Amino acid sequence: MASSTDSVHFIINPSTTSPSAAHHLIYFITGNPGLIGYYETFLDSLCRLLNSSQGNKNIYHIYGRSLSGFVDSDLGIRKTPYSLEEQINISLSNLKSQCLPSERNSEPEQYYHSVILVGHSVGSYILLELIERLGKSSPINIPAGILLFPTVTHIAQSSSGGKISALFRIPNFAKKMGIVAKALVYLAPECALKWLVGIVAKMPREAAEVTTRFLKSRMGVWQALHMAKDEMDFITEDKWGEGIWGFEHEDLSSESQAPKLIFYFGKNVRLRDIHAADWLTTKDHWVADHTRDALIAARGRENEDKGSSKPVMMIDESGIPHGFCIHHSETVAEKVAVWIKALMTDV
Repeated sequence: MASSTDSVHFIINPSTTSPSAAHHLIYFITGNPGLIGYYETFLDSLCRLLNSSQGNKNIYHIYGRSLSGFVDSDLGIRKTPYSLEEQINISLSNLKSQCLPSERNSEPEQYYHSVILVGHSVGSYILLELIERLGKSSPINIPAGILLFPTVTHIAQSSSGGKISALFRIPNFAKKMGIVAKALVYLAPECALKWLVGIVAKMPREAAEVTTRFLKSRMGVWQALHMAKDEMDFITEDKWGEGIWGFEHEDLSSESQAPKLIFYFGKNVRLRDIHAADWLTTKDHWVADHTRDALIAARGRENEDKGSSKPVMMIDESGIPHGFCIHHSETVAEKVAVWIKALMTDV
């Protein structure tokens, strides 16, 4: 199994001795902050679970990348943060470069029979935009998508969205906070800052290292807040049609049907935190219950209707938080692996 990891890209290419195996690409889109390092454990686990069977007829390759503006080595001479629209366009170009010979100077290293998109938080919004912009005539075959703790409508109505929207009324808030953050961490030794982040944020070592690099980066905090403002401004009404949402009753033999989508939402729940001595409430603070429930009612598949091409929409019952990649990577990877295998049985 060949793998390649840096602060910008995460790639795993499993090896196989079967010439008849079908190769599929899992293309992962991060949330905000858009650092692929947060998801390495999740993606490692997902790859292992998907490719664990001996003589597997389906081989799953993993690709993920940090969103633009979060990693110094990826900035070049850029002096201003990237907008949400730019992130979508860059992700679209990058996806094409992974799959289409016409988008690069040489043949892709691997021909993929299909591409399964997986997005987290705002990455789920980007996922839907990629499907919409590629269209049904695209040579890239996208049969399925997994949307984890998706923020795809009315993010400003969430508890955290409402709070940060108020701060964005301050002129140039994102840039000012970026300057303040750089000033606060500038003189702090990296090892001391990493220790402090781990203690204060209750993060494991790997996540604390990623957060420390993010805080000390040239433009990371500014980029995160600049993009968050775009999320508040543009992730509002449901704007997609049947090309995304499918139909209640569709000819499932049609080659032009919408990709099979699974939405996995968070839920408010009381549980005992393994990092605390008392009970507390966890919630998906970036998705309001009423906007989530309205989307499920309007766009979700009813029960187990096999004749529907509408998305399957589920609500977590186990208290997994919005930022699952910090403490719950393996648990979510197990769920996603089961869903992908089920979705791909008919592909």
